[in-house]
Amino acid sequence: MKKLLLTAIICIIIVSCSAPKDDIPVQILATTLGEKIDGFENLTQASDDYIKYCMESDLSLYSEYIVLYPFAGTEYNEIGIFKVDDANNTDEGIKEVEKYLMFKKSNWDTRYKNDEFSKIENAKITSCGKYILYTILSDAEMESVISAFKASLK
Repeated sequence: MKKLLLTAIICIIIVSCSAPKDDIPVQILATTLGEKIDGFENLTQASDDYIKYCMESDLSLYSEYIVLYPFAGTEYNEIGIFKVDDANNTDEGIKEVEKYLMFKKSNWDTRYKNDEFSKIENAKITSCGKYILYTILSDAEMESVISAFKASLK
């Protein structure tokens, strides 16, 4: 009986500590997260040049990536999902995103409503396994998106 109980406990620990999924395409993740974002259908996918030059990203770090931002309007929502090709590159990817968010904050586009600036001030970076997510969203949407991101990768 003790062996059975011990085996069950070990199995539960192994299952609960399992590594996050790393086989979900970033486009699928973006669509899943988009269900939590008001006006998601109005976001535009950034080009490789935008990511390379405006974000100053080394695209060779990533096997996949997607950045969605508003092309027009007065409200600002933006998300980016990067999947590093090697888990050892996660820290470097996070540094790139941090640098981009600082740039975005210091060069805020004033055509957006004044209260939209709080979104960039409260932007968050979340990583899970090989995936890095950044969110420039309202607090409620951000919580919902980050929860969905983590749940998708369990």
